[in-house]
Amino acid sequence: MEGVEGLYKKFGVLADAKDKAGEYESEYLSILSTISNGSDAEKRLCASFIPRFFKSFPDHQDTAFNAQLDLCEEEEAVIRREAIKGLPDLCKADNKLIARMSSVLAQLLPIDGHLDQTIVKHCLVQLLKQDAKAAIAGIVNQVMTGKEDVQEAARKFLLERLDDHEKYLPTLQSDEETKEYLIEQIELIGLSGTYDEFRELMQLAAGLDRRKTLKIIAKEIDMEKPFDPSNTVHMEQLSMLLPVMLKHHKKDNTSHIIKYYGTVLPLFSQIAEPKHKLMMLQGLAETLHASVTEEDAALCLDGIYSLLLHYLPEEVPTTDIVQEPPSLNFSMLECLLYSLHKAAHQVPSFLKDESRMAEITPKLKFVLRCCACYSKRLKSSAIGEDTPEKVKLKTKAYKTCNNTKELLKGLTSVPITYKSDIGFSWRLDLVTVTNRLFSPLASDKRPSSKPPVSPTAKRRRGSDTAPGRRAQQVYAPPKGHYSGNIGVSNGQGLKRDSKEEGKLRSERSERRRF
Repeated sequence: MEGVEGLYKKFGVLADAKDKAGEYESEYLSILSTISNGSDAEKRLCASFIPRFFKSFPDHQDTAFNAQLDLCEEEEAVIRREAIKGLPDLCKADNKLIARMSSVLAQLLPIDGHLDQTIVKHCLVQLLKQDAKAAIAGIVNQVMTGKEDVQEAARKFLLERLDDHEKYLPTLQSDEETKEYLIEQIELIGLSGTYDEFRELMQLAAGLDRRKTLKIIAKEIDMEKPFDPSNTVHMEQLSMLLPVMLKHHKKDNTSHIIKYYGTVLPLFSQIAEPKHKLMMLQGLAETLHASVTEEDAALCLDGIYSLLLHYLPEEVPTTDIVQEPPSLNFSMLECLLYSLHKAAHQVPSFLKDESRMAEITPKLKFVLRCCACYSKRLKSSAIGEDTPEKVKLKTKAYKTCNNTKELLKGLTSVPITYKSDIGFSWRLDLVTVTNRLFSPLASDKRPSSKPPVSPTAKRRRGSDTAPGRRAQQVYAPPKGHYSGNIGVSNGQGLKRDSKEEGKLRSERSERRRF
């Protein structure tokens, strides 16, 4: 062992040789051998020297590769980080190493320490930019075959980078081969994970190629087979993937989805999970919102009407005053009322049937009065004292109730109008929600020392409210030549001389002529 000074001498020989560094094999092998029994200072130098001359010694690349990996497992953080930083440099000599190297780096993603993780991720990004296809292959390999913590970390890394692929994979959109390979790998990962993960991956894949992604989802959902509400696995597939399909589907190509709903609605009551029921009705509303023809609307109108009757109150009180409103599922009502609104618009004769309208109109009007009652209760609740989660919940409830009210107004008007346009409550952004819907209640509960001020009241300037401000001036009528013609006591107006009045009239007529 020659110590740090000896390593620097060998480095100098190799660096001075430049392109002929391969002729000094003994110096490079001496550096590699230092790793097994060298000091921490020597190992740190080796971590930077090995990648520097890696391409000059192709016969010893396997030995050098393994030596660098050994340094990545060192307990000393400085050595370990230096060795990890050098891993992408090994691939500059041979692109065939990228898949292997990205697999190794993916195994290091769960490493302890924020700085170490940042270095590993940065190295993986370097490989993605160098050869995206090979790097993705290595990462996917760990997602599929790695340990549980490695699988989770590798999947998370891949999702984050694909979500911002314009930054991390700038050439992906123009590289059709890599894009197609990536979508295949995304499908492979999704099918091996949960439906929630599959949905998230399909969202990313749709940003790369919408058509291929829709084919993958359609294949997974398999709308060709008969709808089976007792198949919980299939219902879970639908609940996760149908919203993704609807989001990325063309608005003028939803007929096959509506036809599928024609088989779903008659069996709707057999669906066991309430969340699956709500998901199916939300999907129906979004499908009809995208586009609907008269033929498609006729397929599902009877089913929508029957379900709506099921969720409406069975008995309606005769009085207009709602003392205690019944328990209503406004989430279901919003979906069904919107679906009826869109479908009946295409088949106007459906809601012109006298017996049908006599059956449903009183119930719709009663629910409309209940909506007003529920909205009042929501706005009178103590929003200022609620947690952020409760505020979001009440905001969504208010939106759902308000949507239901708007739809009911159109369906109960005479004649029926189909102009109601709502934003679905389940699409409401609750991440940055504020108390603006409940502004009277969002204020601080502490008593205010100032009296309430009308919104239309004009504010006085600070100088006007000062103790030493000037006394307000009282209006005084004008005095002088014209004031004598003002009749104050008897209510008379200005008095004009008859000659003066005639002169004014002649001047006006003269102006009109021109």
